[in-house]
Amino acid sequence: MKTLTNPDHFTFINHFGGPHFNKSLLKSRIEMMNKSKSKWLGIGKYFLFVAMLWVCAAFTKPYRAEIAAKIVEEVPELKEVFERQNPPLTQLNDFVLEAPPKPEKETVVSVNSSSKDTLVSQTKYVIYKDNKLHWVVTPTMSFEDFLAIHEEFEKVGATFYVKKTDYDPISHYLSGIHLKTSFLKDGEDCYTNVSGAKQEPITAFGGWVAVQGGKAEIYKSAFDGQFSSVVAEAKEKVDKWRASHSAEYRIAELKAESRKVELELRNYESQWRGSTNKFYSSPLKTPNGIAKFSPDALQYLCQMGARNRIYFEERQLRIENLYKSSEFFINNQPSTFQEAEKLIIDEIRYVVSYALYTDSTRKSAHRTMIIFTKDSNKP
Repeated sequence: MKTLTNPDHFTFINHFGGPHFNKSLLKSRIEMMNKSKSKWLGIGKYFLFVAMLWVCAAFTKPYRAEIAAKIVEEVPELKEVFERQNPPLTQLNDFVLEAPPKPEKETVVSVNSSSKDTLVSQTKYVIYKDNKLHWVVTPTMSFEDFLAIHEEFEKVGATFYVKKTDYDPISHYLSGIHLKTSFLKDGEDCYTNVSGAKQEPITAFGGWVAVQGGKAEIYKSAFDGQFSSVVAEAKEKVDKWRASHSAEYRIAELKAESRKVELELRNYESQWRGSTNKFYSSPLKTPNGIAKFSPDALQYLCQMGARNRIYFEERQLRIENLYKSSEFFINNQPSTFQEAEKLIIDEIRYVVSYALYTDSTRKSAHRTMIIFTKDSNKP
């Protein structure tokens, strides 16, 4: 029993049958770990290590010299290589980060300073004179030119605003413009609307605004005399362009006139259908009481000599006897058949005739004849 309870009996063994550790071994290990380290011993080890380095260096240098001498002895050509000394290292200066240069201050021109008297225009369409900004508009100007004028206006605290532009049929010159000049605060506003006649170029015009601000003016058909050369140059340019492109302009005018006539005919046909339906809605209107003569129908009557309430003698309008008692209107104004017979076919655009019974017996009728000439704006 004592043998079983003896602590030495519980000793771990390895696979070779020997003890792995026991109480006395573990105790000695713990005592060694708890020992205080010697300070002087550590210092001694450090100096010993330094001394060994110096010894190695002392023995290495002669050894290298000895080896080099043997190599030169065997290969004399390498003597120059071993005797060559390495060039001294280039001395590097410390890098210094310099501060970035300070940006120069921009010169800002204030419209309230004395420098406004020396403003210089960047476009030929603006000049500064007598403490005013004078400007001009010509038919050859582009949107870039308008923008340049606007920038000059901003220098004096004003605005130049083009609201609408119209160009010729092939878009080369200005035929109309609507613009405005104004000051941003407590100043005058000026408007103008300039148009050329029948797609003609606009007439050059201009105006001014005060550099001090608050005052402005526009002349619809005048400009400052210093712009005379600019205006003359623009006019010459437009005249040359129109002369060299006359055929294109003629074609564009014919197309525009054709569209206008087509629109008038459509309008007339619409009105005619409406008036015809309205006319026959009354039982007192004669079944064949209304007749219209368009330009083509009038030409047919004139060339063929036909008669249908009207006819022509040597291109002169004539009224049949039954319709001479009609009530006549020329261009919506009361007239007579004598005045109507003074017209020739080249002057007439439309002729409209209608009749209605004066009573339910339909034995008598009241007739009306309406004539529109080519000078009339109505169909």
